[in-house]
Amino acid sequence: MSETPSAPAAPGAVQDPQANTLAIVGFVLAFLVSPIGIIVSAIAVSKAGKAGLDSKLAKWGLTISIVITVGYLVLVGLGIWATLSMTA
Repeated sequence: MSETPSAPAAPGAVQDPQANTLAIVGFVLAFLVSPIGIIVSAIAVSKAGKAGLDSKLAKWGLTISIVITVGYLVLVGLGIWATLSMTA
């Protein structure tokens, strides 16, 4: 009886641990300090792209950071506008 040799398993894409760590840190910072989360998540997306990987966590961190930062800026603008309109 001859056994047919099985084909070797295709090697999976090995993730860059540094990019993965940056993606996690950027995602957490998106909720805590969103402007810094933008920077860290953008670096993680860039590193993952250069490695040929798709880091969804880094992209989510970048998106959430931008949305929260824009929200903060809108609230600050409304506060300034309300303060100036009350004094005039």
